[in-house]
Amino acid sequence: MHKRLNWTLILEYLGKIGVFLILLKLLLSYVLPIMLIFFNSKYKLNTYQFLLIQATPMLSMYQEDDEEDINWFSVITKNLTGIDFYDYKTLLISSIPMMGEVEQQILAIKESGPIVVIPRTEVALEDEEEIQDEEAINNSSQEKEETAINIIEEAKSNPPQKRKLDPKKPLILIYHTHTTESYNPDGKGQNFTTDSNLNLIRVGAEIKKELEEKYGISTIHDTTFHDIPKREGAYLKSRPTVQKYLKKYDSFKIIIDLHRDANVGKNKSTAIIGNERYGRVMFVVDTLNRNHTRNNVLATKINDKFNYLYPGFSRGIMYKQSKSHYNQDLSSKIVLIEVGSNENSLEEAINSAKVIARVLAECID
Repeated sequence: MHKRLNWTLILEYLGKIGVFLILLKLLLSYVLPIMLIFFNSKYKLNTYQFLLIQATPMLSMYQEDDEEDINWFSVITKNLTGIDFYDYKTLLISSIPMMGEVEQQILAIKESGPIVVIPRTEVALEDEEEIQDEEAINNSSQEKEETAINIIEEAKSNPPQKRKLDPKKPLILIYHTHTTESYNPDGKGQNFTTDSNLNLIRVGAEIKKELEEKYGISTIHDTTFHDIPKREGAYLKSRPTVQKYLKKYDSFKIIIDLHRDANVGKNKSTAIIGNERYGRVMFVVDTLNRNHTRNNVLATKINDKFNYLYPGFSRGIMYKQSKSHYNQDLSSKIVLIEVGSNENSLEEAINSAKVIARVLAECID
């Protein structure tokens, strides 16, 4: 004879479990964040950073981006409670729901684009020059006519004169810390691949080709994979590569660690010039290393040239604090450049190679 289920007892247990979960949620939402903020310096600092960033989004450029590391305890607790012990944002948002809405609004603002770029090059200025000439002719004032002519001459930017290629004295070094980074616009492919025809090696090869064939600038393109078998520690692996070339050559003017960005919407990372689409560029400068001032001078010089020749093509300079220093402590001539994001296509990144090469050629003294 089977025992009858004691539904009263079952409901009592379920009620206790429900109360326990509610109390756990309250504990995680209110008590734990307060304890972490007051007794843990890391969370205290991160909390202040988060609050400041909500008020001033520009400060997000000072956050350090650690290399990928999956914490399964964090993943499980986040799925069960909505709170990630290792993400101070989820702790604050659970206590102050409006924080989440504010962050979503900021992300929405950042997603404006894609941007239409009108190059300030000799070819692109032909129409502008004709307009300025007509205005000058119709203007009876000789002084204004001379001003219009001066504006045209200042805006005009002729392509750099082609140099005599000298392989013994390379002026530019291109390498990749995260060599396997690739482009995956539809989200159905891979964000990383060892196929050199599909990853950053292809983009670096295009930049080298443009620099040497069009501008006569001798360029070394190192194709070593530094992020296999795992991505963590890639900067430690690429460090000897840079040191090897610095020891062999003293002629470098610019050393580029070529990357592509991630978790950036396609609208934000895409530029349109005419009928072509391009992956926009962004610079990253470490602020902790001994060369950071001179690194910044170089990045600013290149960024300013982008802003002049291709207004809006660059997303600007991001300042970060990294334990690896992005190897920028090795030389004041190292600049980290992101070309597009994983949401751009390889074709868009390759299109960018021509623009990047033109700007770099302008920056070589």
